[in-house]
Amino acid sequence: MTSVSIIGCGWLGQALAQRLLANHTKLIASYQSAQSHDKLNALNIPATQLILPLVDDVMGRKHLDNITGVDPQLFQQDVLIIAIPPQLKKGRVDYPQKIQQLVHLAELGKTQHIILLNSTAIYNGLVGKVDEASQLNVNAEKVASLLAAEQAVKSFSKRVHILRLAGLVGPDRHPGKFLQAKRVFENASATVNLVHQTDVVNILDRLIHLNSTGSKQHIYNVVSSTESDRQGYYQLAAQALNLPLPQFAIEREQSSGKKIIGAALRDELAYHYTHDDLLAWLKAPDVTALDRA
Repeated sequence: MTSVSIIGCGWLGQALAQRLLANHTKLIASYQSAQSHDKLNALNIPATQLILPLVDDVMGRKHLDNITGVDPQLFQQDVLIIAIPPQLKKGRVDYPQKIQQLVHLAELGKTQHIILLNSTAIYNGLVGKVDEASQLNVNAEKVASLLAAEQAVKSFSKRVHILRLAGLVGPDRHPGKFLQAKRVFENASATVNLVHQTDVVNILDRLIHLNSTGSKQHIYNVVSSTESDRQGYYQLAAQALNLPLPQFAIEREQSSGKKIIGAALRDELAYHYTHDDLLAWLKAPDVTALDRA
């Protein structure tokens, strides 16, 4: 049976881990803080601490071979899922280097398949319909960082899947709570690009157990087909929870921004989304009752 390692077992990784453990999949996850360890322990998710030991030499180069203290179990499983956040908003600039080291450790271990959870933020600066073949705006620092991380994963000698995830919603992440700050929001007419946690877990589960065929490397957008602008969606989401409606600035010129296209995954994996219409999901009584609690 396929064994799995999850690097960065947060909100999404925990949901995946619980699914895999319920199906008796051999699994180990990583954590950094004691708080994260306590959470994983409470969920009965086997875990070991991982703090990537990248160090700079006097020339500013990274030492990938410094693996002292790294638990080798993490890199002895068949599938390595990398789900660490870039933390670019917090000023971190070492995300590509972290990914590079994880790939290096996977090469030293027994990993056969890497799945990187990246973000559709890689399309920042683009407008209109965009897909995996769209030309990226690499002049933007965030885009360049996310692309560098992908390139590091693509250097892996075995199987690679890169998932560019749209904005995540699901349990404990009801979008009605996203825009509750007391200010006026911009980009009212921009298209929303979102995906439900359940669908991401379903897709990961499928990829983990997918027989190797064709190309060794795949990049997929993971996004629902929800049709809504930001104002309509987030006001409906707030209304579903009886929260104040977020206010949006009046636009002199409407722009739909970018629409992420996820047809490649749907076609190649023959995947049908559980929550493909997140407007309908918002209105489900079990969803709103849970998030009001």
